[in-house]
Amino acid sequence: MSIVWYEQDREAVLAALERGECPDMATTMASGPLDELVALHEELGVLAALEEVESTRERAGVSDVLLLRTLATLPFIGEASLSGAAGALFREPAILLQVGWAPVQIRQGSNARHRHPEGRQPESLPCHPDTLRDALRRIGATAWQQVQRAGVRALYARRLVRGGVYAIDGSEVGPHLRVVALVCVSATRPVIVAWRLLEGTASEKGKEACVTRALIEQALELGGARCIRLLLADALYADGPLLAWLKYAKGIDALVRLPADRDLYADIAGLARTGAIPWSRHQYTRVVRGHKALRTVDVAAVGDLTSWDSFVAAAAAYDAPAATLWACLIREVSATADPLPWALVSTRAWARGYDALQAFRPRWHIEDDTYRELKEGWGLEEQRWGRDAAVGHGRVTLTCLAFNTAQVYRLQAGERVAQLAIRRLRRERHPELGAAPAVIYLGGRYAVLALEDLLAVLGVPVRESLLPALTPPPPVGASP
Repeated sequence: MSIVWYEQDREAVLAALERGECPDMATTMASGPLDELVALHEELGVLAALEEVESTRERAGVSDVLLLRTLATLPFIGEASLSGAAGALFREPAILLQVGWAPVQIRQGSNARHRHPEGRQPESLPCHPDTLRDALRRIGATAWQQVQRAGVRALYARRLVRGGVYAIDGSEVGPHLRVVALVCVSATRPVIVAWRLLEGTASEKGKEACVTRALIEQALELGGARCIRLLLADALYADGPLLAWLKYAKGIDALVRLPADRDLYADIAGLARTGAIPWSRHQYTRVVRGHKALRTVDVAAVGDLTSWDSFVAAAAAYDAPAATLWACLIREVSATADPLPWALVSTRAWARGYDALQAFRPRWHIEDDTYRELKEGWGLEEQRWGRDAAVGHGRVTLTCLAFNTAQVYRLQAGERVAQLAIRRLRRERHPELGAAPAVIYLGGRYAVLALEDLLAVLGVPVRESLLPALTPPPPVGASP
């Protein structure tokens, strides 16, 4: 199949319409949320990063770059499955044109694959969803990490990742598949700055600590050596040597939830039980399932602890032989509360235990506003787009990048970037075109026309125009 390219020629298209010639195709240039998200995705360099991805395919056909650009827009679609999202996107020719599909591809298909005995079916225009899935399988995990870095680097460069408080956690997204992510939780909208999809035994709960250092190093490389000031985590992701490395090699404090089976927990629980450290009562308001609720807690804190042997030994290797830890116990005051207090341990000496508790609260953003959103809102767990890990790596990367773009889109700073992006998207429009002009393709040419102009050339002009009454420019050489 030959590709037909169209050149812009407004006058030629208008003349052909006046002669009664039928257009090859027509679409709108509406700029709704989907247009703006795709435009912002491109403005942030995500679509450009896909052009650098190396594929294992060498045969001719639809370029993998075009297929990957198409796949990158699918997470924005309401449908979670690949087939459902592709079907919804394929009904948006304006978006397909923006992504890079040629009009003839949209109309007739991109190749001869997946032909039905009765001819190509609508679900395979411009390509079949399986063609998109195959493209994912041809990209390796290392290539997806490069795309991840490019997408996150742009966020840091535009200062869209703000604040120095980060959290790390993991969540299952399928059998023997687990995502571990480092998330900036300082702002209202969390941003995922680094992630890994762990497979097989590496995905088992409790083994994520081995990848934490790699995620931290990646974030420091992209965001700068001082971008992280405080790391919030569970003990599964932060062992003693990691805490020492964070504090004394990178200058990053950590605040970690301490399991009740640790020696350090037994030490502080014993001090509290004997009255060696006092309890203090505090109240604050939290939001539970969309409703505000008052919470009362008792907090007891103590510093200069050395019961975490691996931390003390690792700190000594960084020339900090006198390193100590700070910890606190938190006990909820309510009739249904667990009688066993939970604990936090930190490399920072907090002035009050209550301050540490409040500092740890953004940690829940990674569960409530990130993983739950990825699973329930973006369908990451329910619809993985394929059973094999290769597809999983692509699905996770494209979804996390789309999640970040959506988070940026909802921020005030992101709105300015989105407005810039959508202005570039509208670069072929003029003020007189109105909000949703039509694009008419005819005889190898195309024109962007206001809806009223299109009706006028078809012989059915509107009685009352809603277009701006723009003053035409004076003729060349006319006196002012």
